[in-house]
Amino acid sequence: MSRMSRFKKILGGFAAVGVVIFCIIATAPGHHLLVAIANYTIPGLKVELADGRLLSGTPMNVEYSSEQLAFNAQALSVSLEWFSCATVCLDVSADRLKAALKSSKPTAKEQSQTTATINLPLSLGLNDINVEHIDITFEQQRITIEKLQSAIHWQDSHINVSKLLVEQMSLNLPVAAKDNPQPVPTSLAGLELPPVFVPVDATLEELKVEEIQVIQGKQTTVIDELVLQAEVNSHQLKWHRLAVKAMGISAESQGTISWSEKWQLQMGVLLDKGNNQLQIDAFGPLSELKLELKSRGEYPSELQGQIDLTSANWPFYMQFDAQSWHLGGLLQVPLEQLQIQQASMSVVGDANDYSAQLILEGSTSPDIPIAFTTNLQGTLTDLNISAAQLKWQESVSTLAAQLNWQQGVSGKVETQLSPLPIKTFLPDYPDTELSANLTANFNLEGEQWLLDVDALKVSGKLLGKDIAAHAQLNLNQHLQGQLNTLVLSYGQSKLQVSGKLGQELALSGEIDVNHQHDALIPVDLVSTGKMMISGAHSAPQVEATLEIEQFAFDSVIASHVNLEVQTDSAANWATNAQIKARNIQYGTSQMSHVRVALQGDKSQHTVTVDTKGDLQASLKANGGWHNQQWQGVLSDAKLTYQQQMLTLLESANISVSQDFARVDNHCWQLVNSKVCVAGKQDITSGAGSADAHVHQFMLKDVNHWLADKAQLDGFAHGTLSVAWHDGQLKKVDGQLQMQQLKVHSQHEGQTHTLPVENLSTQLTSNKQLAKLDWQVNSSVLGRIQGLLEFPLAAKNTDSVRATVEIVHMSLSPLAPILSKNLKQSVKLAGNISGDITLSGNMSSPEVLGEVNISDIALASPISPISLVSSTLGIKFAGKQGFLTGQLQGEQGGSLALDGTMAWEPELTARVTAQGQDFLLSPETNVELTISPDITVDYGNNQASVVGKVQVPYGRIEIKDIPAGAIQVSDDQIIVDAKKERVSRSPIAYSIDVDVLVGDDFRIKALGLDSYIAGHLDMTKVPAMALLASGELSLLEGRYRAFGQDLIIKTGQIGFNGALDKPYLNVRAIRNPEVTADGVEAGIELSGSISTPRFSIYSQPVMDQSQALAYLLNGEPLGEGESSNNAILTQLLLSQGLNRSENLVAKTGEKLGFSDVSLGARGSGESTKVEVSGYLTPSVQVSYRVGVFDSLSEIAVRYRVFSKLYIEATSGLYDSIDLLYKFDWD
Repeated sequence: MSRMSRFKKILGGFAAVGVVIFCIIATAPGHHLLVAIANYTIPGLKVELADGRLLSGTPMNVEYSSEQLAFNAQALSVSLEWFSCATVCLDVSADRLKAALKSSKPTAKEQSQTTATINLPLSLGLNDINVEHIDITFEQQRITIEKLQSAIHWQDSHINVSKLLVEQMSLNLPVAAKDNPQPVPTSLAGLELPPVFVPVDATLEELKVEEIQVIQGKQTTVIDELVLQAEVNSHQLKWHRLAVKAMGISAESQGTISWSEKWQLQMGVLLDKGNNQLQIDAFGPLSELKLELKSRGEYPSELQGQIDLTSANWPFYMQFDAQSWHLGGLLQVPLEQLQIQQASMSVVGDANDYSAQLILEGSTSPDIPIAFTTNLQGTLTDLNISAAQLKWQESVSTLAAQLNWQQGVSGKVETQLSPLPIKTFLPDYPDTELSANLTANFNLEGEQWLLDVDALKVSGKLLGKDIAAHAQLNLNQHLQGQLNTLVLSYGQSKLQVSGKLGQELALSGEIDVNHQHDALIPVDLVSTGKMMISGAHSAPQVEATLEIEQFAFDSVIASHVNLEVQTDSAANWATNAQIKARNIQYGTSQMSHVRVALQGDKSQHTVTVDTKGDLQASLKANGGWHNQQWQGVLSDAKLTYQQQMLTLLESANISVSQDFARVDNHCWQLVNSKVCVAGKQDITSGAGSADAHVHQFMLKDVNHWLADKAQLDGFAHGTLSVAWHDGQLKKVDGQLQMQQLKVHSQHEGQTHTLPVENLSTQLTSNKQLAKLDWQVNSSVLGRIQGLLEFPLAAKNTDSVRATVEIVHMSLSPLAPILSKNLKQSVKLAGNISGDITLSGNMSSPEVLGEVNISDIALASPISPISLVSSTLGIKFAGKQGFLTGQLQGEQGGSLALDGTMAWEPELTARVTAQGQDFLLSPETNVELTISPDITVDYGNNQASVVGKVQVPYGRIEIKDIPAGAIQVSDDQIIVDAKKERVSRSPIAYSIDVDVLVGDDFRIKALGLDSYIAGHLDMTKVPAMALLASGELSLLEGRYRAFGQDLIIKTGQIGFNGALDKPYLNVRAIRNPEVTADGVEAGIELSGSISTPRFSIYSQPVMDQSQALAYLLNGEPLGEGESSNNAILTQLLLSQGLNRSENLVAKTGEKLGFSDVSLGARGSGESTKVEVSGYLTPSVQVSYRVGVFDSLSEIAVRYRVFSKLYIEATSGLYDSIDLLYKFDWD
């Protein structure tokens, strides 16, 4: 074979190999072949490559496991570009990276340190790194990272990280194990730090972690943000910015650590929280490291110091000063105003030999200073506190202590408090002053401790009573030791205890109490007692006796009470205990011969209770502890109170343990009624339930406790089932049915019955809501039903919803009940219907719906109004209501009501009343019609009444002066008279009402018969009396006086002030037709109604005697005796007529006449006595008899119109007259 052919074969072989290599490197199948080879040749490696090539962005899954590492990558994508961001430029992304590392001991090669600089022959760039989730586990530590983004460039020996962003990082640390106690060092060596070599220079342009969670056990610490900008080289570490935000505190730091020649530190840290800032600076070499601290804000302070970390025990000095610290907001009374004006602390020495002095000066109030001083001497293993003193108010406290922690913690404490500022802490305890001294040694090492109290003394006064305490004892962690003495005394009461607290107990004590209640112990108690505790420490025996001669607390009084207890824990807690009381009084109830006894041991014991007196009880229960639960039976129970007996019908099984409590179903009987109950409670989970069943409960069985308030009749039956969890209701279901219910009440010897034929309720619930469906059927109340929905969570009242539907309610059945109660005939009718819904918060609910009353009819002698076919309605819309009403008077007239009311944010209301000729009859013989147009407003706890009222018609007749109408004179003084309390309105109100009285308002009262007309303006402002202004006129009036029908010529009643103090201007004259000589004679009334002026006048003017003669007789005085007799006769006649007028009026009314009157007519010798009355409103009949002659006549007058009359007279002369009245202004 020639050389050429051989060369061609070799060249062809190389070409074939090159083609194969090219296909493997440059094609997707080749890359898949490489992946398969790697999976086959590398143990623990598994790579899954999708369709595509390596380093081209094709996603792949990589899994690798070895003894030290378990790695898993999901959707890992790597893209390679040459000469882009660097010589080699990579983009890396992954959905999930997970790595688990196991610890391994470093080899000698790993422990060695190289000083060679690392130079990369080409530049490498990681242009974009994106990882959605990273999970790294190392031993018991775990780090999770969410959404990591980064960019890194490495050229020569310099690495630059342009960004490193993390959305969230979580660091889970193992729970710290309890370390074995390490010996406390007795000295500290100086620090000798070698220089650090960094093989590459690194720059971190931006590191930002938005949230870091550090979790250790149940404790989680959250860092809200971490930002870092730093660089490091072979000479120093420098951070330009380090910012951290956590727990409301932000920290900013910058600094440098260099180690080229010797270690030096220059660092500044600024902590900021709210208005407070803390600046910390450290600078200088470690042999002369200076520290400066300065705080600003609420607690300004300054610290300066220096420490040598390179020398043994780190010598240092430090000076701390603070001014104006206000600590009141951090403390409770009486230190709520504590202020530190000046504080200083100086420390000098080294860690194993230092001395310190602390001085504090301040005040707890402007006039109460407080001061504290102390000197400290210490080493690494002990601390000596000497001359510690606290001065506050009158109290001076001193403390001296020696502490050592080289092996455990041991020490000696001596303190003296004289006197304690008790009044400041307990202001309700006057006359109190205490002083105390304590000398004690202690030792604590691990779980073992020992306390030796050489002396504890307390003395002074408490609430004015002497108090003293003295104790001397030693105890260890097993509560074993010696109680040398323990004496407590308070007033005349004393307690003494002493004895041994070792493996065998030998304790004895006595108590002698003679105490009267005070603020500390609100009990009156006189008693004596003894106590002995003996036996093994783990199984003691206790014997105690207590004789209580007298006991009183609140409304409980007991006397001659004996308590005896004997128990032996070694004999399964065999116990014999009893309480005997001769007399116990609670309020007005008394019990005698009370005995409560407990006999048995832990596994089987019996409890009995017996009492006599007002409450007679006999209870017996048996039980015992088995399998860590108490199981018992309430076998017998009888309770008698006020002659009513409650009896247990069957035994009740009871079980109680640390996890649950249960009472099985059992029944009780009250007279003729039966109730059964059961319940259980899971103490661990907080879940529980209870059930109750009411069987034929007779309502009359509870009448004994209702006394005279009411009596019930009927029966009820129902069930109730309740479940709860952690104090919150989870279920409440039940039903209650009442039938033939009657409520009887007594009033002034009469029995009134309210029947309710059927009352039923149905209660259902789910996990969140309970519903109560109820219905009432009554022959009196009608039919009412409703639904109440409420949340089972007691704190949630926003979802409460209630509906009330009045299906049918008639007012007619209430008429006989009102008639009985009021002792007057009452006619009442009407129908009520409505539908109301309440929802939301019950303190301010939303109300929707309406209530209507239709066909209202009302008539009664005591009612001021009589109604027919009237309606009232109220409509609710949210937090406001609307009132509408149309009232129709029985005798005509109407009154329309319209109003609104709102109760949020505060109560406001407005009601308007408009009417026409609405008849009112407030009392007998008084009636009037009104046409109102008034508005009543309420708001801001103040009411106002504005509008006008027209009174077109009125009739008032007063025959006698009502009781109390005549006021007592202001100058009357009664010694020791009780002042009557003036009733005041609960709200302020104002009035501005115009009253217009029409010309058909007639009043007959005490001799006055007149029409009244006029206008009054009624006004009132809060806290002031009602005022009136205006005038009323008397029209067509007559006044009966001096036996004459005087004609009111002028009648004016003026108001300008208080309503009960008008001014009068009234002139009443004798009838000119029966007055001689054309003389006008009469009376004149003027001035205030409280002090009126009365006079007799005449026209023309004449003396009073002549004017009186014309007034009485119609003629002047003559010169003879007959004239005087006529005057005298007229005076007697006027008095007789006045005295007989009421009798004649009552007699006429019996005969069928109305408005019967008795008077005189004529003048002189033609004077006549006249009796007149009305057969109808238009027909008047009169009978007249002469006084000085025997002539008589009868007259009939018929009113055609208001001022036109026809009068027929029959007597000595018969006549028919046509009369017309004229008015002159």
